[in-house]
Amino acid sequence: MVQNTPGPGRPLTFARDVVLEEMVRLFWEKGYEGVSLKDLEDRTGLNRSSLYNSFGSKEALFSLALDRYLREVAGRLLVPLEEGEKGMEDIHAFIEAVAAWFSSPASNAGCLMVNSMVEFGGSKEEIVREACHYTDRFRAAASSALTRAMRRGELPEGEVEPRVDLLLGMILALNVAARSGVPGLTGQLVDALRVQVREWAGEARSFGEGDPGRRRPEKGDFGRSP
Repeated sequence: MVQNTPGPGRPLTFARDVVLEEMVRLFWEKGYEGVSLKDLEDRTGLNRSSLYNSFGSKEALFSLALDRYLREVAGRLLVPLEEGEKGMEDIHAFIEAVAAWFSSPASNAGCLMVNSMVEFGGSKEEIVREACHYTDRFRAAASSALTRAMRRGELPEGEVEPRVDLLLGMILALNVAARSGVPGLTGQLVDALRVQVREWAGEARSFGEGDPGRRRPEKGDFGRSP
């Protein structure tokens, strides 16, 4: 719970950040429809007037909470893909960050963005826009990392998009699985993701990519005498 007013010498922006953090947790736990005005008052320590004067309607509160979640939680997981320079090592770092996240208690609530996509089912235009931004950002990050890996010879040359689609599908599935409460399901899916990425790398090795002593077969090689 936070105080209605900031303490002596403490800027109002600090109190606002604390309130937003509490709202992220609340909407994350209960979903948009599951959060009542009393829930907001109890969790933040602010009365109805203070909440609406500072943040607007419940919908506006949710929008602010979702934006903060995407920046502070979901966005951090993409750092290895977006900022890395090492191809497969970046992809493995992303997967291990995902694995660590899904082994933490906070992951039991799933992903606020994915939960909202399921809850609203396309009925709210703003949520659809945020969902598109979320998936577009993931696609761009994954595509960048996969392309780096291909250029380094760590993945076989080929279409990037199907691999991006598979990664996105697995991440969405992981978030739904986390929310389901089925014991061990997220761990099994993370293991499946690891296996899939290892298989991609294995395809590269089978063609000699990433090994300076070997080369990919070229047209005309097949049927050529040894």
